[in-house]
Amino acid sequence: GIILDLSHLSDKSFDEALDGYAGPVLASHNNCRALVPGVRQFTDEQIKRIAERGGVIGAAFDAWMLAKNWVSGTSDPASVPLGSVADHIDHICQITGSLDHVALGTDLDGGYGNEQTPGEIRRYTDVQMLASVLSARNYSNADIDAIFHGNWLRFFRSHLPQ
Repeated sequence: GIILDLSHLSDKSFDEALDGYAGPVLASHNNCRALVPGVRQFTDEQIKRIAERGGVIGAAFDAWMLAKNWVSGTSDPASVPLGSVADHIDHICQITGSLDHVALGTDLDGGYGNEQTPGEIRRYTDVQMLASVLSARNYSNADIDAIFHGNWLRFFRSHLPQ
């Protein structure tokens, strides 16, 4: 009856968790190592393993997870476009062959301010601007709805008690 969140796990812990746990998995806020190297990001193989288990990965909006060579306290958030979030969403869709395994994870939960968000994000409601970015990349309205909320709803409805 537990859903395992794979965010924040080391590579070894990730493998051990998936090898030792047969229940539902998700990643509440993670991005792609292929786009921004770093152990906090998922490898393509890890993304595939989550998708094979029916999991969903929430794209994070942390600038350091979106921009190569980000230096906390030095790098300028204005240099990180909202499109970089869409890059990670696109990559997950390409790796899994579906948009069913990606959603918004943001990580904009109050642990920091605008000093490490994409330049366009000044307040939480600005996340809605991502819809225009995805639309410009030929995602349909139904696709955008799935990414914004539908994939999470489907996942949780199938794994939480009714």
